Amino acid sequence: MNEQDSLKEKEQSSGGEAALISKEANEPGQMNATGAGKRKKKHLFAKGFAFGMFVMLFLCTGLVLILMLSRVLYISGRGGLADSELIAKAESIAYYLERYSLYEYDPDAIREGMLDGLMEGTGDKYAAYYNPDELADLFTDYEGNFCGIGMLIKQTLEGDVYVSGTYEDSPAERAGFLAGDVIKAVDGENVEGLDRYDVAEKIRGELGTTVSVTVYRESTDETLTLSATRQTLQKIEVDYRMVSDTTGYIWIKDFDEIVVDQFADALADLKEQGMEDMIIDLRTNTGGLLRAALNITRQIMCKGTIVSTRTATGETESYTCDGNSEFGGRIVILTDGYTASASEIVTGALRDNGMAITLGTTTYGKGVVQDFFYLSDASGIKFTTEEYLTPNGTAIDGIGIEPDIELEFDYDRYLEDGYDNQLEAAIEYLEK
Repeated sequence: MNEQDSLKEKEQSSGGEAALISKEANEPGQMNATGAGKRKKKHLFAKGFAFGMFVMLFLCTGLVLILMLSRVLYISGRGGLADSELIAKAESIAYYLERYSLYEYDPDAIREGMLDGLMEGTGDKYAAYYNPDELADLFTDYEGNFCGIGMLIKQTLEGDVYVSGTYEDSPAERAGFLAGDVIKAVDGENVEGLDRYDVAEKIRGELGTTVSVTVYRESTDETLTLSATRQTLQKIEVDYRMVSDTTGYIWIKDFDEIVVDQFADALADLKEQGMEDMIIDLRTNTGGLLRAALNITRQIMCKGTIVSTRTATGETESYTCDGNSEFGGRIVILTDGYTASASEIVTGALRDNGMAITLGTTTYGKGVVQDFFYLSDASGIKFTTEEYLTPNGTAIDGIGIEPDIELEFDYDRYLEDGYDNQLEAAIEYLEK
Protein backbone atom coordinates (compact mmCIF):
# COMPACT_ATOMS: atom_id res chain seq x y z
CA MET A 1 0.00 0.00 0.00
CA ASN A 2 1.47 3.37 -0.95
CA GLU A 3 1.40 6.49 1.22
CA GLN A 4 -1.54 8.08 -0.59
CA ASP A 5 -3.65 4.91 -0.24
CA SER A 6 -2.72 4.66 3.43
CA LEU A 7 -3.70 8.28 4.02
CA LYS A 8 -6.99 7.75 2.23
CA GLU A 9 -7.76 4.65 4.32
CA LYS A 10 -7.08 6.57 7.53
CA GLU A 11 -9.47 9.30 6.45
CA GLN A 12 -12.16 6.68 5.81
CA SER A 13 -11.58 5.12 9.25
CA SER A 14 -11.94 8.51 10.88
CA GLY A 15 -15.18 9.06 9.08
CA GLY A 16 -16.43 5.66 10.23
CA GLU A 17 -15.73 6.45 13.88
CA ALA A 18 -17.55 9.76 13.60
CA ALA A 19 -20.53 8.03 12.00
CA LEU A 20 -20.62 5.45 14.82
CA ILE A 21 -20.71 8.20 17.44
CA SER A 22 -23.46 10.01 15.57
CA LYS A 23 -25.51 6.81 15.32
CA GLU A 24 -25.19 6.02 19.02
CA ALA A 25 -26.24 9.54 19.93
CA ASN A 26 -29.44 9.27 17.96
CA GLU A 27 -30.83 5.91 19.05
CA PRO A 28 -34.60 6.33 19.82
CA GLY A 29 -34.22 5.00 23.34
CA GLN A 30 -31.64 7.61 24.23
CA MET A 31 -34.18 10.46 24.10
CA ASN A 32 -35.55 9.41 27.58
CA ALA A 33 -32.23 8.37 29.09
CA THR A 34 -31.59 8.67 32.85
CA GLY A 35 -28.98 11.07 34.27
CA ALA A 36 -26.46 8.24 34.30
CA GLY A 37 -27.30 7.57 30.67
CA LYS A 38 -26.80 11.25 29.86
CA ARG A 39 -23.43 11.21 31.62
CA LYS A 40 -22.53 8.08 29.69
CA LYS A 41 -23.52 9.80 26.44
CA LYS A 42 -21.43 12.85 27.35
CA HIS A 43 -18.52 10.57 28.23
CA LEU A 44 -18.82 8.74 24.92
CA PHE A 45 -18.97 12.05 23.06
CA ALA A 46 -15.90 13.40 24.86
CA LYS A 47 -14.03 10.16 24.28
CA GLY A 48 -14.98 10.13 20.61
CA PHE A 49 -14.13 13.77 20.16
CA ALA A 50 -10.71 13.27 21.74
CA PHE A 51 -10.09 10.24 19.54
CA GLY A 52 -11.14 12.16 16.46
CA MET A 53 -8.80 15.02 17.33
CA PHE A 54 -5.98 12.54 17.85
CA VAL A 55 -6.64 10.98 14.46
CA MET A 56 -6.73 14.42 12.79
CA LEU A 57 -3.46 15.39 14.49
CA PHE A 58 -1.94 12.10 13.36
CA LEU A 59 -3.07 12.73 9.80
CA CYS A 60 -1.73 16.29 9.71
CA THR A 61 1.60 15.18 11.16
CA GLY A 62 1.78 12.37 8.64
CA LEU A 63 0.99 14.73 5.80
CA VAL A 64 3.75 17.13 6.87
CA LEU A 65 6.21 14.25 7.09
CA ILE A 66 5.18 13.03 3.66
CA LEU A 67 5.68 16.48 2.17
CA MET A 68 9.08 16.79 3.83
CA LEU A 69 10.07 13.36 2.58
CA SER A 70 8.87 14.23 -0.90
CA ARG A 71 11.01 17.37 -0.88
CA VAL A 72 14.09 15.40 0.13
CA LEU A 73 13.39 12.77 -2.50
CA TYR A 74 12.90 15.50 -5.13
CA ILE A 75 16.14 17.19 -4.16
CA SER A 76 18.31 14.12 -3.82
CA GLY A 77 16.60 11.64 -6.11
CA ARG A 78 17.43 10.77 -9.69
CA GLY A 79 21.14 11.38 -9.13
CA GLY A 80 20.54 15.10 -8.58
CA LEU A 81 23.43 17.41 -7.79
CA ALA A 82 21.66 19.54 -5.16
CA ASP A 83 21.13 16.88 -2.48
CA SER A 84 20.13 17.67 1.08
CA GLU A 85 23.72 17.55 2.34
CA LEU A 86 24.85 20.13 -0.23
CA ILE A 87 21.95 22.43 0.60
CA ALA A 88 22.75 22.11 4.31
CA LYS A 89 26.38 23.05 3.61
CA ALA A 90 25.35 26.09 1.60
CA GLU A 91 23.04 27.23 4.39
CA SER A 92 25.84 26.74 6.95
CA ILE A 93 28.25 28.79 4.86
CA ALA A 94 25.65 31.55 4.52
CA TYR A 95 25.13 31.45 8.30
CA TYR A 96 28.84 31.88 9.05
CA LEU A 97 29.31 34.61 6.44
CA GLU A 98 26.36 36.58 7.72
CA ARG A 99 27.59 36.51 11.30
CA TYR A 100 31.38 36.55 11.13
CA SER A 101 32.55 38.00 7.80
CA LEU A 102 34.75 41.07 8.22
CA TYR A 103 33.76 42.26 4.74
CA GLU A 104 30.39 43.12 3.33
CA TYR A 105 29.25 40.90 0.55
CA ASP A 106 26.44 40.80 -1.96
CA PRO A 107 24.26 37.71 -1.48
CA ASP A 108 23.16 37.93 -5.11
CA ALA A 109 26.78 37.88 -6.24
CA ILE A 110 27.38 34.77 -4.13
CA ARG A 111 24.40 33.03 -5.73
CA GLU A 112 25.68 34.00 -9.18
CA GLY A 113 29.08 32.65 -8.23
CA MET A 114 27.54 29.35 -7.15
CA LEU A 115 25.86 28.99 -10.53
CA ASP A 116 29.05 29.94 -12.37
CA GLY A 117 30.89 27.35 -10.31
CA LEU A 118 28.29 24.71 -11.09
CA MET A 119 28.94 25.07 -14.82
CA GLU A 120 32.69 25.32 -14.34
CA GLY A 121 32.63 22.14 -12.29
CA THR A 122 31.39 20.15 -15.29
CA GLY A 123 34.88 20.23 -16.78
CA ASP A 124 33.34 21.43 -20.06
CA LYS A 125 35.48 24.43 -21.01
CA TYR A 126 32.65 25.80 -23.14
CA ALA A 127 30.01 25.54 -20.40
CA ALA A 128 28.76 28.79 -18.88
CA TYR A 129 25.95 30.34 -16.87
CA TYR A 130 24.49 33.68 -18.01
CA ASN A 131 22.30 35.84 -15.80
CA PRO A 132 19.34 37.51 -17.56
CA ASP A 133 21.28 40.66 -18.50
CA GLU A 134 24.28 38.72 -19.77
CA LEU A 135 22.11 36.41 -21.84
CA ALA A 136 20.16 39.31 -23.36
CA ASP A 137 23.41 41.11 -24.22
CA LEU A 138 24.85 37.97 -25.76
CA PHE A 139 21.93 37.54 -28.12
CA THR A 140 21.90 41.25 -28.91
CA ASP A 141 25.51 40.79 -29.91
CA TYR A 142 24.49 37.94 -32.21
CA GLU A 143 21.87 40.19 -33.84
CA GLY A 144 24.49 42.70 -34.95
CA ASN A 145 23.54 46.11 -33.45
CA PHE A 146 25.20 47.63 -30.41
CA CYS A 147 26.30 50.82 -28.70
CA GLY A 148 30.07 50.78 -28.44
CA ILE A 149 33.31 52.01 -29.98
CA GLY A 150 33.63 49.71 -33.00
CA MET A 151 36.28 47.35 -31.69
CA LEU A 152 36.43 43.71 -32.77
CA ILE A 153 37.43 41.45 -29.89
CA LYS A 154 38.75 37.90 -29.91
CA GLN A 155 40.27 35.57 -27.31
CA THR A 156 43.42 33.48 -27.54
CA LEU A 157 43.63 29.85 -26.48
CA GLU A 158 45.46 31.04 -23.36
CA GLY A 159 42.54 33.30 -22.46
CA ASP A 160 43.93 36.72 -23.43
CA VAL A 161 41.30 39.05 -24.90
CA TYR A 162 42.69 41.09 -27.76
CA VAL A 163 41.68 43.56 -30.46
CA SER A 164 41.34 41.74 -33.78
CA GLY A 165 40.39 44.87 -35.71
CA THR A 166 38.33 48.05 -35.72
CA TYR A 167 35.46 49.34 -37.83
CA GLU A 168 36.33 51.89 -40.47
CA ASP A 169 35.95 55.45 -39.15
CA SER A 170 34.82 54.14 -35.77
CA PRO A 171 35.63 55.66 -32.35
CA ALA A 172 38.08 52.78 -31.78
CA GLU A 173 39.93 53.45 -35.02
CA ARG A 174 40.09 57.19 -34.32
CA ALA A 175 41.37 56.50 -30.80
CA GLY A 176 44.30 54.52 -32.22
CA PHE A 177 43.54 50.92 -31.25
CA LEU A 178 45.40 48.38 -33.41
CA ALA A 179 44.87 44.73 -34.23
CA GLY A 180 46.82 42.61 -31.76
CA ASP A 181 46.43 44.96 -28.78
CA VAL A 182 45.84 42.82 -25.68
CA ILE A 183 43.17 44.32 -23.41
CA LYS A 184 44.31 44.63 -19.81
CA ALA A 185 41.80 47.00 -18.17
CA VAL A 186 38.58 48.89 -18.85
CA ASP A 187 38.05 52.20 -17.02
CA GLY A 188 40.90 51.23 -14.71
CA GLU A 189 39.38 47.85 -13.80
CA ASN A 190 41.59 44.82 -14.44
CA VAL A 191 39.86 42.46 -16.92
CA GLU A 192 42.54 39.76 -17.14
CA GLY A 193 40.90 36.36 -16.70
CA LEU A 194 37.51 37.49 -18.03
CA ASP A 195 36.15 36.04 -21.26
CA ARG A 196 35.63 38.20 -24.32
CA TYR A 197 31.90 38.60 -23.73
CA ASP A 198 32.49 40.07 -20.27
CA VAL A 199 35.15 42.42 -21.62
CA ALA A 200 32.89 43.50 -24.50
CA GLU A 201 30.10 44.21 -22.01
CA LYS A 202 32.39 46.52 -20.04
CA ILE A 203 33.48 48.39 -23.17
CA ARG A 204 29.92 48.90 -24.37
CA GLY A 205 27.63 51.33 -22.60
CA GLU A 206 25.32 54.28 -22.96
CA LEU A 207 25.38 56.40 -26.07
CA GLY A 208 27.71 59.41 -25.79
CA THR A 209 29.67 58.18 -22.77
CA THR A 210 33.45 57.71 -22.79
CA VAL A 211 35.36 54.52 -22.02
CA SER A 212 39.09 54.14 -21.37
CA VAL A 213 40.76 50.89 -22.38
CA THR A 214 44.27 49.88 -21.33
CA VAL A 215 46.08 47.63 -23.79
CA TYR A 216 49.47 45.99 -24.14
CA ARG A 217 51.02 46.42 -27.60
CA GLU A 218 53.61 43.73 -28.23
CA SER A 219 55.02 45.35 -31.38
CA THR A 220 56.28 48.32 -29.36
CA ASP A 221 56.41 46.60 -25.95
CA GLU A 222 54.33 49.30 -24.29
CA THR A 223 51.15 49.63 -22.29
CA LEU A 224 48.73 52.31 -23.48
CA THR A 225 45.46 53.72 -22.17
CA LEU A 226 43.22 54.98 -24.98
CA SER A 227 39.81 56.64 -24.71
CA ALA A 228 36.85 56.63 -27.10
CA THR A 229 33.25 57.87 -27.04
CA ARG A 230 30.52 55.30 -27.54
CA GLN A 231 28.09 55.54 -30.45
CA THR A 232 25.43 53.35 -32.06
CA LEU A 233 27.01 50.94 -34.53
CA GLN A 234 26.05 48.05 -36.72
CA LYS A 235 28.53 45.22 -36.74
CA ILE A 236 30.39 44.79 -40.00
CA GLU A 237 31.31 41.14 -40.17
CA VAL A 238 32.33 40.97 -43.83
CA ASP A 239 35.07 42.90 -45.57
CA TYR A 240 35.65 42.36 -49.29
CA ARG A 241 37.41 43.65 -52.39
CA MET A 242 38.84 42.52 -55.69
CA VAL A 243 42.52 41.60 -55.30
CA SER A 244 43.12 41.01 -59.04
CA ASP A 245 41.12 41.30 -62.22
CA THR A 246 39.43 37.93 -61.66
CA THR A 247 39.97 37.12 -57.96
CA GLY A 248 37.72 38.36 -55.17
CA TYR A 249 38.59 38.42 -51.47
CA ILE A 250 36.05 38.06 -48.63
CA TRP A 251 37.07 38.27 -44.98
CA ILE A 252 34.43 36.83 -42.63
CA LYS A 253 35.14 38.11 -39.13
CA ASP A 254 32.46 36.26 -37.16
CA PHE A 255 29.41 34.06 -37.64
CA ASP A 256 26.34 35.82 -36.27
CA GLU A 257 22.89 36.64 -37.66
CA ILE A 258 23.96 39.63 -39.71
CA VAL A 259 26.86 37.93 -41.51
CA VAL A 260 24.59 35.90 -43.81
CA ASP A 261 23.14 38.93 -45.60
CA GLN A 262 26.46 40.76 -45.59
CA PHE A 263 28.15 37.78 -47.24
CA ALA A 264 25.40 37.56 -49.86
CA ASP A 265 25.85 41.26 -50.70
CA ALA A 266 29.62 40.84 -50.94
CA LEU A 267 29.29 37.80 -53.18
CA ALA A 268 26.89 39.57 -55.54
CA ASP A 269 29.00 42.74 -55.70
CA LEU A 270 32.22 40.86 -56.45
CA LYS A 271 30.56 38.83 -59.18
CA GLU A 272 29.43 42.07 -60.81
CA GLN A 273 33.04 43.26 -60.67
CA GLY A 274 34.18 40.19 -62.61
CA MET A 275 35.11 37.73 -59.86
CA GLU A 276 35.81 34.25 -61.18
CA ASP A 277 37.82 32.81 -58.28
CA MET A 278 37.50 33.59 -54.59
CA ILE A 279 39.60 33.78 -51.43
CA ILE A 280 37.68 33.35 -48.16
CA ASP A 281 39.64 34.60 -45.16
CA LEU A 282 38.68 32.81 -41.94
CA ARG A 283 41.81 33.67 -39.97
CA THR A 284 41.11 34.79 -36.38
CA ASN A 285 37.44 33.82 -36.87
CA THR A 286 36.64 31.83 -33.73
CA GLY A 287 33.13 30.90 -34.87
CA GLY A 288 29.60 31.75 -33.81
CA LEU A 289 26.22 30.39 -34.83
CA LEU A 290 25.85 27.02 -36.54
CA ARG A 291 22.95 28.26 -38.67
CA ALA A 292 25.08 31.15 -39.94
CA ALA A 293 27.79 28.71 -41.04
CA LEU A 294 25.18 26.55 -42.79
CA ASN A 295 23.59 29.50 -44.60
CA ILE A 296 26.96 30.86 -45.72
CA THR A 297 27.94 27.46 -47.14
CA ARG A 298 24.62 27.10 -48.95
CA GLN A 299 25.36 30.31 -50.86
CA ILE A 300 28.45 28.66 -52.34
CA MET A 301 27.77 24.93 -52.43
CA CYS A 302 24.81 23.43 -54.24
CA LYS A 303 24.70 19.76 -53.22
CA GLY A 304 26.28 17.57 -50.58
CA THR A 305 26.69 17.26 -46.83
CA ILE A 306 27.89 20.33 -44.94
CA VAL A 307 28.36 18.76 -41.53
CA SER A 308 27.07 15.92 -39.36
CA THR A 309 26.49 16.01 -35.63
CA ARG A 310 26.56 13.19 -33.11
CA THR A 311 25.12 13.23 -29.57
CA ALA A 312 26.37 11.41 -26.48
CA THR A 313 23.88 8.61 -27.18
CA GLY A 314 25.14 8.17 -30.74
CA GLU A 315 22.23 9.88 -32.50
CA THR A 316 23.34 11.59 -35.70
CA GLU A 317 21.97 14.34 -37.88
CA SER A 318 23.26 15.59 -41.23
CA TYR A 319 22.95 19.10 -42.62
CA THR A 320 22.98 19.26 -46.39
CA CYS A 321 22.74 21.58 -49.37
CA ASP A 322 19.87 21.08 -51.78
CA GLY A 323 19.77 24.38 -53.63
CA ASN A 324 21.19 25.67 -56.90
CA SER A 325 23.57 28.45 -55.80
CA GLU A 326 26.89 26.80 -56.59
CA PHE A 327 30.00 28.95 -57.05
CA GLY A 328 31.67 27.84 -60.25
CA GLY A 329 35.19 29.11 -59.65
CA ARG A 330 38.09 27.99 -57.50
CA ILE A 331 38.21 28.81 -53.80
CA VAL A 332 41.13 29.21 -51.39
CA ILE A 333 40.35 29.39 -47.67
CA LEU A 334 42.89 31.11 -45.40
CA THR A 335 43.15 29.51 -41.95
CA ASP A 336 45.19 29.84 -38.76
CA GLY A 337 45.19 28.61 -35.18
CA TYR A 338 42.21 30.82 -34.32
CA THR A 339 40.00 29.49 -37.12
CA ALA A 340 37.50 27.60 -34.99
CA SER A 341 34.02 26.15 -34.61
CA ALA A 342 31.67 27.55 -37.29
CA SER A 343 34.71 28.56 -39.35
CA GLU A 344 35.90 24.96 -39.31
CA ILE A 345 32.46 23.77 -40.39
CA VAL A 346 32.64 25.96 -43.51
CA THR A 347 36.25 24.97 -44.13
CA GLY A 348 35.57 21.25 -43.77
CA ALA A 349 32.44 21.39 -45.91
CA LEU A 350 34.04 23.15 -48.88
CA ARG A 351 37.26 21.16 -48.73
CA ASP A 352 35.72 17.71 -48.29
CA ASN A 353 33.33 18.39 -51.16
CA GLY A 354 36.22 19.33 -53.43
CA MET A 355 35.25 22.97 -53.76
CA ALA A 356 38.20 24.58 -51.96
CA ILE A 357 41.78 24.16 -50.81
CA THR A 358 43.11 25.59 -47.58
CA LEU A 359 46.23 27.69 -47.09
CA GLY A 360 47.87 28.83 -43.86
CA THR A 361 48.23 26.88 -40.64
CA THR A 362 46.21 24.19 -38.82
CA THR A 363 42.86 25.34 -37.45
CA TYR A 364 42.00 25.40 -33.75
CA GLY A 365 40.07 22.14 -33.53
CA LYS A 366 36.77 23.01 -31.87
CA GLY A 367 34.70 20.16 -33.19
CA VAL A 368 31.86 20.35 -30.70
CA VAL A 369 28.53 22.18 -30.57
CA GLN A 370 26.97 23.98 -27.60
CA ASP A 371 23.27 24.54 -26.95
CA PHE A 372 21.59 27.22 -24.85
CA PHE A 373 18.92 26.27 -22.31
CA TYR A 374 16.68 28.95 -20.84
CA LEU A 375 15.88 29.01 -17.12
CA SER A 376 12.72 30.29 -15.47
CA ASP A 377 14.05 33.78 -14.65
CA ALA A 378 15.29 34.51 -18.22
CA SER A 379 18.81 33.42 -17.35
CA GLY A 380 20.37 30.54 -19.20
CA ILE A 381 23.14 28.00 -19.47
CA LYS A 382 25.30 26.82 -22.32
CA PHE A 383 27.17 23.55 -22.55
CA THR A 384 28.42 21.01 -25.08
CA THR A 385 25.73 18.69 -26.41
CA GLU A 386 27.16 17.33 -29.67
CA GLU A 387 30.34 16.76 -31.60
CA TYR A 388 30.46 17.37 -35.30
CA LEU A 389 32.07 15.54 -38.18
CA THR A 390 33.19 16.96 -41.51
CA PRO A 391 31.49 15.52 -44.62
CA ASN A 392 34.19 12.83 -44.85
CA GLY A 393 33.27 11.68 -41.34
CA THR A 394 36.34 13.23 -39.69
CA ALA A 395 36.17 14.31 -36.05
CA ILE A 396 38.41 17.35 -35.58
CA ASP A 397 37.93 18.29 -31.92
CA GLY A 398 41.34 18.92 -30.38
CA ILE A 399 42.97 18.17 -33.75
CA GLY A 400 41.93 20.82 -36.24
CA ILE A 401 42.11 20.82 -40.02
CA GLU A 402 45.58 20.78 -41.53
CA PRO A 403 46.06 23.10 -44.51
CA ASP A 404 46.62 21.82 -48.02
CA ILE A 405 49.34 24.47 -48.39
CA GLU A 406 51.11 25.18 -45.11
CA LEU A 407 52.47 28.68 -44.74
CA GLU A 408 53.21 30.58 -41.53
CA PHE A 409 52.06 34.19 -41.35
CA ASP A 410 54.94 36.67 -41.56
CA TYR A 411 53.80 38.96 -38.75
CA ASP A 412 56.96 41.08 -38.67
CA ARG A 413 56.69 41.96 -42.34
CA TYR A 414 52.99 42.71 -41.96
CA LEU A 415 53.75 45.18 -39.18
CA GLU A 416 56.55 46.69 -41.20
CA ASP A 417 54.79 47.38 -44.50
CA GLY A 418 51.34 45.72 -44.39
CA TYR A 419 52.38 42.82 -46.61
CA ASP A 420 50.17 39.74 -46.05
CA ASN A 421 52.28 36.82 -47.27
CA GLN A 422 49.43 34.28 -46.90
CA LEU A 423 46.98 36.36 -48.92
CA GLU A 424 49.61 37.00 -51.59
CA ALA A 425 50.32 33.27 -51.80
CA ALA A 426 46.59 32.57 -52.28
CA ILE A 427 46.40 35.16 -55.08
CA GLU A 428 49.46 33.64 -56.75
CA TYR A 429 47.93 30.15 -56.52
CA LEU A 430 44.72 31.30 -58.25
CA GLU A 431 46.55 33.31 -60.88
CA LYS A 432 48.51 30.30 -62.14
